[in-house]
Amino acid sequence: MKNPKSNYIGEARRIKRNRMFIRVIISAAVVLIVSFAIFFKYILSLKKDIDDEFPSSASGEVTGSTVSESTVPPSSDTSVPEDTTATTPPVTETTPESTPASSGETRDTTSSEEGSTETNDPQDPSDPEVTTTTTVNLLPDDWGDRPHVLFPEKYPLQTVTHKERDQYYSALKNGVKKYLEEHKDARIGFYYINLNTHEAFGYNEAQPFVVGSSIYLPLTMMMYDDVHAGTRSMNIAVPFKRSSIPEKVDTKMGEVPEGKQYFLWQLAYLALSDGDSAAMNMLMESLGNQEALMTRLSQMSACIDYSQIQNYFDYKGVQQTGDHRACAYDLANFAEMLYWKYMSYPDEYQNLIDALGNSDRMSGIGRQIPSDAVVLHRHGSNIDFHCESDVAIILGSEPVVVCVTVEAEDPETTQEIQAALGALVYNFISLCHA
Repeated sequence: MKNPKSNYIGEARRIKRNRMFIRVIISAAVVLIVSFAIFFKYILSLKKDIDDEFPSSASGEVTGSTVSESTVPPSSDTSVPEDTTATTPPVTETTPESTPASSGETRDTTSSEEGSTETNDPQDPSDPEVTTTTTVNLLPDDWGDRPHVLFPEKYPLQTVTHKERDQYYSALKNGVKKYLEEHKDARIGFYYINLNTHEAFGYNEAQPFVVGSSIYLPLTMMMYDDVHAGTRSMNIAVPFKRSSIPEKVDTKMGEVPEGKQYFLWQLAYLALSDGDSAAMNMLMESLGNQEALMTRLSQMSACIDYSQIQNYFDYKGVQQTGDHRACAYDLANFAEMLYWKYMSYPDEYQNLIDALGNSDRMSGIGRQIPSDAVVLHRHGSNIDFHCESDVAIILGSEPVVVCVTVEAEDPETTQEIQAALGALVYNFISLCHA
């Protein structure tokens, strides 16, 4: 039998250890609470020092993708200039002066959910100095309401016999040839493709020309080929840079604020619909390896390598040498490629069709074609070389492609030649469906 005294001593020691353990836990908890209180008090003190050192003001600040600016004009006649462009105007809002606060009250600067800055100024409205805040939206604009250009669901049947059509077709070729011969003061390249009957002919169609923004057609088409292959996305937003506008380029982005964002598909649309060089430069810069794109373009071209040096005589008989040339035959075939790609995958190439369909049809081939016919075209111009180029898909009674490249002294003359040749083709098609 165990000694009862030893049992009592053991129990007392166990109770003593438990009490010590509890005391340690309580002491640790107390230390933790006190430490947290000291730290919290330090944070409050630090915040107060920061607020005293950097008080809130109405100065301009950049938040997210929105830029805010505050200006104090010297007079009460205050006007806020707007940044506007023909294609994508930035959204500008003006925050009016708030109601003055009561004596002794101060008001803090508050920020809206979109990152813009709104300043509540407690000054008297009769004060000659009025403070306004301008907010410029740098996010990509919403183009959700942009209408789509659609192809005709069906085309009418031919109303003439095949023999009659052959006669009209021969008359068309002779008419185009005669027209070119009458304009000896101009150098003209022409090519025609019928997408229904596969008729095709041309004159000087392989001659090199400086085609300007007409070359944007195959370049943007190759980008959408990559989208179809799953190797590229056009839904990436890139910021506008003033350096994207070189001297002597055709652009409507001159008033766009620095940093304004565009999706790649929006840049492709602007490049094709307006021939906007700044948009095309931004698009090309985002691709990285442009050399690979030029290689692919040369593989698509049947007559002229766009990146190689070409030697030829211009409309004045002066020898010209240079790269970045194309021809009517290649441009017409690029348009034919786009037509069949869209017919196979309409959702993937719809943006390019919309851009071509919303370009100015009064320049070039579409000028003398009735408005009920759909004209999808990209017109290019180069003042230095007196060259105008235009490639068009015309959806009238039959779908056709017409490309006309012209060098002449007067730009108006070159566009008249393009319009006349386009009308000859359109009248031939209409005659076959009279």
